[in-house]
Amino acid sequence: MLSDRARDLIDLLDDIEVSDLTGDASGHGDRVLVAEAARRLLARLETPFERVWRLSWINGNVHAAIQVLLDLGIWQSWYLSKRPNISLLELHALARTPCDVNLLRRLLRLLAAEHVIQEVAHDHYGATSFSESLGQSEEPVAQTVFSGTHHGLDSSRNLPRFLSRTGYAEPLDPKNANYMDLTPNRLGMFERCRANPDLQSSFIGFMQGLAAYKLDWTEIYDTRALMCGFDASDEAVFLVDMGGAHAVDIERLLRRYPDLPQGKLILQDTPDVIAMAKVSDRIQVMGHDFFVPQPVRGARAYFMHAILHDWDDSDARRILSHIATAMKKDYSKLLLYESVLVSTGATMYQSVADVSIMHLISAAERTELKWRGLLCSAGFKVCKIWRHPSSLESVIEAEPL
Repeated sequence: MLSDRARDLIDLLDDIEVSDLTGDASGHGDRVLVAEAARRLLARLETPFERVWRLSWINGNVHAAIQVLLDLGIWQSWYLSKRPNISLLELHALARTPCDVNLLRRLLRLLAAEHVIQEVAHDHYGATSFSESLGQSEEPVAQTVFSGTHHGLDSSRNLPRFLSRTGYAEPLDPKNANYMDLTPNRLGMFERCRANPDLQSSFIGFMQGLAAYKLDWTEIYDTRALMCGFDASDEAVFLVDMGGAHAVDIERLLRRYPDLPQGKLILQDTPDVIAMAKVSDRIQVMGHDFFVPQPVRGARAYFMHAILHDWDDSDARRILSHIATAMKKDYSKLLLYESVLVSTGATMYQSVADVSIMHLISAAERTELKWRGLLCSAGFKVCKIWRHPSSLESVIEAEPL
């Protein structure tokens, strides 16, 4: 029999709504901190077996069920039907590929138990904000599922075998990455994306979602100083976003300065990636490989978000050298929106990102000391590292020595 104490706690937890935490500017940060507290609570409540069962069995099964319904087109068809509640047979009829009705029933049972959807009655289900997001197949939530299937899950599962074979050495050689084991011709992740548009699209969709989830970088870095010192002549460029094909960061800057004339903001990425970019017509798109000289010279700022963490110090210096050559001394700024690892208390995002890039591309996140050392070795001095208590990352402001 449920105790009064347990009943009160359950009522308290069930009464919490996201709307309780979104009434002011700190709502995003508050929500994240409350969610982290809920994860700590679950870690205390679950037995060791319950926790390993979730990690080793439940999560993989739920992901597989979500992926199957994506493949069948059911999420999208349900979303487009605009029906908040729907029956099993109606969902079965929405499948774009024939499937067994009892197969679908078994998958939906699991998804309801995991609160991906609601079970409102026998063989009747209700939509959630999550299931509706899954129905928008070209948007980040659905693409993140595809990206996990295409890249993250198989790569992480292979890591123990890879480390055993390599004597448990820290993976730091991009020419011998764990991810390369996934294909017979040992393609790296970026090469495999270039060879397969679907894999490229899912990765960009995931990056778009991740960038949108993070705090707006213009809330961390004070862009007013850039604007005050901006040479607004006809030829001048205000900011170049390098490798930012998802366009989230440059669009955020445009929203802050909507009166910037066309051509003052430039979005760069490799030609195959930039062709997929969807941006305001006020933003100029440009195909560019950052391993070759930067064609835009004398911009007020050169911006990169989570780019250099993909590359070791040698390759990062090559990228930075081309930027330094293009910069105007005592005028241009380098802005890096990156994770700066702390010695203790690293966030889940920092830790997961660090291990992810380890098994995907043999890269590593950097501490403040390593960032300063890298930039100094490339001919830059760090002016300031801008931080925000609600941000997963920091903005490193630098200029040529």
